[in-house]
Amino acid sequence: MNRLLGLVGFAFVVSITPGPNNALLLASGIRFGFNRTVPHVAGTAAGMGALVLAMAAGIGVLLTEMPGAELALKAIGSAYLLYLAVRIATSQGSNRPVVSRPLGVLHAAAFQFANPKAWLFGLTAVGTFLPQHLAPIPGALAVAATSAVIILGTAAVWAAGGAALNRIDDGGPARRAVSLALALILAASVALIWI
Repeated sequence: MNRLLGLVGFAFVVSITPGPNNALLLASGIRFGFNRTVPHVAGTAAGMGALVLAMAAGIGVLLTEMPGAELALKAIGSAYLLYLAVRIATSQGSNRPVVSRPLGVLHAAAFQFANPKAWLFGLTAVGTFLPQHLAPIPGALAVAATSAVIILGTAAVWAAGGAALNRIDDGGPARRAVSLALALILAASVALIWI
């Protein structure tokens, strides 16, 4: 029970704080509203659950044991996040969308495998909170399901926040300021990956 409570607290704190997922969820909520962002919310939670299962299955151990794998993951993930930050910073000011439609479940789930913060979350969740009293498969499923449920809630909070901002946003200077703030959050999350 203590490990479960620890996992709930860890998952909540890590998933509610600003990062790549939350910046994209907020941007999607602003651009498309909450209802159209729901598949993105669901995909984020499902993708994190799948990533945690992959870590528990040993992929995380394999990657950390391969020379250069961690560096390559950080470099590729950082480049992708910086690309998204530039797209967010430059598109809203000219009223061009970053994307023409919100992310679906599969795209949002796949994004987790390119998100370095998600990888760090998965490795920590499995390494720290995998129940010792359960067999490996039920233990991994418990950690993945708990993480996914918590992330579903926190992702919904960010999407709803974006939808709320959209209602008060006039589409002009306020939207530009929000876009720049989101771009800075993404860029800052890249810096934190390398510390």
